[in-house]
This record gives sequence, structure tokens and C-alpha cells, in this order.
Amino acid sequence: MTENTTTEIGWGSTTLDTRRDLWSMPITDEERDLLWRDARAERWEAASPLRERLRSFSAESVRSVGFTHVPNLIDPSADEDDIIGALSFVLRDFGEIIPQNAEGALWRVLRDQDGDGNTELGFHCDTCDLLVLLCLQPAVRGGGYTKLASARHVRSIIGQERPDVLATLEEDWTFDRTGRAGQQVIVSPILFTQEDGSAGCYYQTRTVRSSPERGGPPLSDRQWEALDVLDEVLYRPEIAFQLLLDAGDLLVIRNSRVLHGRSPYVDVPGPGSRRVLRAWMSTGAR
Repeated sequence: MTENTTTEIGWGSTTLDTRRDLWSMPITDEERDLLWRDARAERWEAASPLRERLRSFSAESVRSVGFTHVPNLIDPSADEDDIIGALSFVLRDFGEIIPQNAEGALWRVLRDQDGDGNTELGFHCDTCDLLVLLCLQPAVRGGGYTKLASARHVRSIIGQERPDVLATLEEDWTFDRTGRAGQQVIVSPILFTQEDGSAGCYYQTRTVRSSPERGGPPLSDRQWEALDVLDEVLYRPEIAFQLLLDAGDLLVIRNSRVLHGRSPYVDVPGPGSRRVLRAWMSTGAR
């Protein structure tokens, strides 16, 4: 498939589980070592064929299903600063890394904070074009699955079952993000059609519910019901695909196409604790 012929796919959990070739591109240890050497030197040489394959596959999978997964991309035992430097070089083909908090941090390591790993992270979209996650260490005691849901599939189901709710979700909603990176107040439909005809989404369950308390417009009974219906659909077992990232795995998500969350996990303190490196990216005209 090419850029002009790739078809957007509305998928559920079973579809992705049986068609990993659509979204996952494993690489060998030898390829990983070649990429690591080129990335640390900041010039493409021996790993150039892998670079081209990675660029082509990622572009196609992001267009078709909304995300791409590359197992074994980087040796997670390397120094964290070296990993960030190498991954920053590789990601130049994807776009520009942008600040993801008010302090201007380009990279953050996600880990358990005072036991919050025990709490499920609800479905949402980050405020950037691409969300980049690199697993440094999965949870030792299990859990911590990344949950992914297709905006096209969710929209199709709600449109069939509750067209009145879909109409409400396609109206403008206020997301007050005061104090965070980027635009402070975003007014956007939760489900919409993008310029290229693909289904789009923008959703932050806590932010949209708390925005009236920050001075945003109050939510009507119709809007509260629409949020409840959306959440009910998202949590149906056949909707979301759960992906457990292993150490060294890369996941890149198109935020306007895929909602994501995280299942609970129980962690252990110290170097064996769950750690995931996160970056936000802007793709510009890409």
C-alpha cells in the first residue's frame, strides 16, 4: 500500500490481535545493534535499510490503524541519557519533539507515584500529534497494559446505537487545561471527521468534566449522558486492544485517531519498578 491507497481501518480488539502484521514490526538483535551505533553517532550508515523500512512501515500503520509498534527497538539496559539521545535521533523522521508540561520537559519517565499505578488510567488523547512511549521496564508483578481504542470503530458503534449521542459528541466541548503545556483552553468536538476523511477524536475524561468548575460552560443533562455512553462503549471488552510493552518496545500513537489508557499494575520499589519513557511530537505538514 502507498500513501494514496492506504485505507483507514476501524478496528476492535479481535481485529488487532489477529492482524499484528498491520501494526507491529519486530526487529532482530543485530538490526537493533546497527541502529544503536548509527543513532549514537547521529548519522545513518549501516542501519539505513532498517531506517527506510521503519519509516515506511510506521507511516503506513499510523495511516491505517492509527499507531505503530516496534518491539526490541532499543536496549533498555543502556544509560537513560544515551537512550534519549539515540531515540531523539531516530524520531527525527517522525516530526519534532515538543514540550509536554508547563516546565518544558521534552522527555518524561512515567512511573508509579505514591501507588497511583493501582488506579486505572482512563481513555484519553494527549494534546499533541503523536504520543511516543518506550518501555524501559514493565511492571514486575504484571499489569500496566496500554489500552487502545479506534475512534472510527467507537464512532460507528455509537452512531448505530445512539445517533442522538453521536450528534452531541460531534458538537464543541470545552477542555480547560490551565497550567499545562500548549494551548490552555481547547474547544473541540470529541468525535469528528478530519480533513482527510478519517475519523478523529479528542477526549480527556477528567478535564471535560471539570472544565465547568474552572469557568467553562456548564454541561447539560444531554452532555452528561453522552459522556456516560462514550465511556460505556470504550470499556466494552471487544472495543479496546490491550498491549503489554516489553522492555525496549516502542509505541507511537496518532492522538487524533486512537484513544489510549492504562490498566492498573502493582509495582515494586527500586530499579525493578515499571518505567516508560514518554515524548510528545508535532508532525507539522507530515
